Amino acid sequence: MNVNKVLSCIIIPLFLIGELVAGNSDFIGKAAPDFKLQKLGSGDSVSLSSLRGKVVLVDFWATWCAPCKKSLPKLAKLDVKYKNLVVVAINIDDDKKNALQFLKQFKLKINAVFDEGKKVVAKYNVPVMPTAYLVDHYGKIQYVHSGYSEKGMKNLEFTIRGLVDRQ
Repeated sequence: MNVNKVLSCIIIPLFLIGELVAGNSDFIGKAAPDFKLQKLGSGDSVSLSSLRGKVVLVDFWATWCAPCKKSLPKLAKLDVKYKNLVVVAINIDDDKKNALQFLKQFKLKINAVFDEGKKVVAKYNVPVMPTAYLVDHYGKIQYVHSGYSEKGMKNLEFTIRGLVDRQ
């Protein structure tokens, strides 16, 4: 086997993953892009600016995303566990019926909204599903978490705890 081929199979994917993380880190410390989206299953809407003063976890998800099936239930638990945290789960499916069915199937009670036309996901430059942006009470992004792993969820919760404890 050619050593160059083996190395390129290892190095190129690592470079691409690094690019995804680096792209997200550009948001840290900056104001989170505002949005106003309709809640799934109701006529109410949620805007990020209306949540100023609270720690907000803006999570992008889709029904076709296998890791989302693991992360959304954990995010719903964090939303209940930390009273100073608001989780806003933004669905990016083409059809909101799929999202409603997904929430019902997994019995998720979470603040889920629908990104009609995918304008918000574009503002955030979301690299993969799921990706979560942790926004402090001043409206600035303090942490970005992409993908799903148990270790990643623990790091996310550790960061959430640090922010909600500061309030």
